[in-house]
Amino acid sequence: MTNQIEIATSDAIANKKIVSHIGVVVGVGTVAFGPLTTNKAKGAYIKAISELKSSALEKGANAVISLSVTTNGSGFPFFRAQTIILTGTAVKVD
Repeated sequence: MTNQIEIATSDAIANKKIVSHIGVVVGVGTVAFGPLTTNKAKGAYIKAISELKSSALEKGANAVISLSVTTNGSGFPFFRAQTIILTGTAVKVD
């Protein structure tokens, strides 16, 4: 099994045939309370995408399609938590 996962926001992977739909995969990344910076937001995204890819691999997928991104903030301006949630469909492609 390869550790490469192709990801697309569309319902297909370019030039690949979907041979099976495996199921929904989710990745979540959270920025801890404090001033929100670009580096913190990037860290939350990296954690979320890593979880999403790991979940897809564990299920036997080699691609994720229909990726969607949801963000949720809580707290006060300049001192808040930000959560990034990535959701997609794990598939096997040839």
